Amino acid sequence: MKVRREQKRLLAAEIGGAILQGDYRPGEWLRQIDLEETFAAKRFDVRSALTQLAASGMVTHVENRGYRVAQPDLNVVREILAIRMLLEVEAVTQALPNIGPVELQKIKQAQKAFEEAVARGSKADQANTNAAFHDEIYRHAENQSLARLIVEIRNRARPGPIALWPSNAELQRSASHHVEIVAAIETRNVDALVAAVRRHIAESGANYPAGDRTPTERRSTS
Repeated sequence: MKVRREQKRLLAAEIGGAILQGDYRPGEWLRQIDLEETFAAKRFDVRSALTQLAASGMVTHVENRGYRVAQPDLNVVREILAIRMLLEVEAVTQALPNIGPVELQKIKQAQKAFEEAVARGSKADQANTNAAFHDEIYRHAENQSLARLIVEIRNRARPGPIALWPSNAELQRSASHHVEIVAAIETRNVDALVAAVRRHIAESGANYPAGDRTPTERRSTS
């Protein structure tokens, strides 16, 4: 019996890991027969794993329909994004005076790493290099508690456990935002830097759950 419980726990971790890596997006239905085939598992074990994931909040159970990947509350997501804007604008404003040629070069390297991940990397690579780019800037803020709080809030606001972009066009848009941020840092233009950071947070497709359009897309169709 002890071995059997361990097998169930590992299967839940495998399915949860696939969700974390973006193989299943928020709101997507998880068909048990597909999970059986994908993870070479028995139906009883898949059901047990889904029950565990539902208890942890990673998936939700809809009676008579099945299980789906948990979808965040859009109002909460948008409220937290507004908080992110306040915090990240303050962080880049604090960081700018402390960014010299050496620091700028490291930021540019982080920018290029994200572009490389956009072109050839996995979803995890894209998420990690995107976070690393921002962290490379914010670590120069005088208030390091602020920098740490940004990471915490960023993870809380994200509609999935890792940053996911709904399309290559959205990835390219984020990459172009990074270019704008770096250019503003290089020219020491505080106003342009603040505007670029605000635009990036407001328009990045990675900040919104699947099916929810970014503010720019809503404006263009209204």
